Amino acid sequence: MDKSEELKTLPIRKLIITITSPAIFSFIISTLNIAIDRIFIGQAIGTTALAAVTVALGIQTLIQAVSQIIASGASSAIALELGKNNKKKVNLLVGNAFMLSVIMSIVITFLGCVFIKPILKAYGANNECMEYAVQYTYIMIGSTFLFFLGQVMNNIIRGIGYAKIAMYNFLSSLIVNTCFDAIFLLVFHMGIKGAALSTALGYLTSSILSIRFLRSCKSIGTLKLKNIGINKDLVKMIISIGMPSFLVQIGLSIISLVFNHIANIYGGSEAVASYGVVNTLIMIIYMPIMGLSIGIQSIVGINYGAGLYNRVKETVLKSIKYSSIFCIISAVIFEVFAENISSLFSGNGGNSLIILTATGIRIVGISISLVGLILIGANYFQYVGKAKESIFLVSLRQFILLVPLAIILPIFFGIKGMFAASAVSDIISFVIILIFFIKELKTHQQ
Repeated sequence: MDKSEELKTLPIRKLIITITSPAIFSFIISTLNIAIDRIFIGQAIGTTALAAVTVALGIQTLIQAVSQIIASGASSAIALELGKNNKKKVNLLVGNAFMLSVIMSIVITFLGCVFIKPILKAYGANNECMEYAVQYTYIMIGSTFLFFLGQVMNNIIRGIGYAKIAMYNFLSSLIVNTCFDAIFLLVFHMGIKGAALSTALGYLTSSILSIRFLRSCKSIGTLKLKNIGINKDLVKMIISIGMPSFLVQIGLSIISLVFNHIANIYGGSEAVASYGVVNTLIMIIYMPIMGLSIGIQSIVGINYGAGLYNRVKETVLKSIKYSSIFCIISAVIFEVFAENISSLFSGNGGNSLIILTATGIRIVGISISLVGLILIGANYFQYVGKAKESIFLVSLRQFILLVPLAIILPIFFGIKGMFAASAVSDIISFVIILIFFIKELKTHQQ
């Protein structure tokens, strides 16, 4: 049976398990890449280096934001076209996504290398951690091309229904990153440059494997030389559908910029390092939900394109249920084991870093149980091609609420107010997204 036909006919529960499990695992792997770097850096180098990597993460998120316009936009567009059995357009979308990746990665690499210090200062690098931040960021920016290809091509592979292949590609990158982290940091003592190089080698692995698959005859959508180029209409389609994902990532980058400065004001490098740990832990919770959300993209897109709205509704509701259960369990773990978790990252940072980080973990854990509906509800509108609604809901949480709250609350509550901003914005966003989501589902009652 054709892959797209399977998504239209097989039981939804089975599809969610088989399609999203690899996607969830892929996102967990992606987050673990970041977490493993921070654990090695915190243990092998110290708090200042950990603060430097936290600053660099804001720039890394900015790069990821641009890649997500292409990655998410192309994969969503491809899923919708597969639902219409338009395979010729699918191949053209793959080729255009590849060319966009090449162009944008070159532009970002050039600008990043030229303006590296001003950008790092903008993202909160102080004199104490600037040297570490420059060393790490130069290598990170230099590997932008590899990062783009890995992200975009793997998202396309997932979007056309080959979630396991995408998972194996990401798993390979994690193994490479972890092995070289240990070798570069613990054996050769290469410091923060070693951590950056190991991450770049992980990107290289993922990009090679993904392109190899899309060049093979096994894939529904293939990367062929004749389809590589820029088509105005296809590029517009990719960018318009991918814009909500871009806003999610650019919002995270702006949040990182704001939070780094606030943390620096209220606690210096130690507070910046603490925020970096808490932010990494939040990502560990968010990314499985994003994996589930992205994993159902092909199910939702193809069934919506085919007019099978009951299957779309069932897919989304069950996904919200599963993710909410995961989030509730995660919230309990955050509250009970906050000190134990924070000590993994603290290295030689001392007890004060552990206490500050544990406090942040418990505060952000208050609203973790709401994340399932927040992420899946907002992304649903993107998957069915309703970019305006998705852009608004994403902007609500990232720009309208979180950034202002992160600036205002610390004035009254200090560093605790910075962590509390995340919980307050989640609660408000949950209510508004729930209203939009219920209204949307009612419009497709059969």
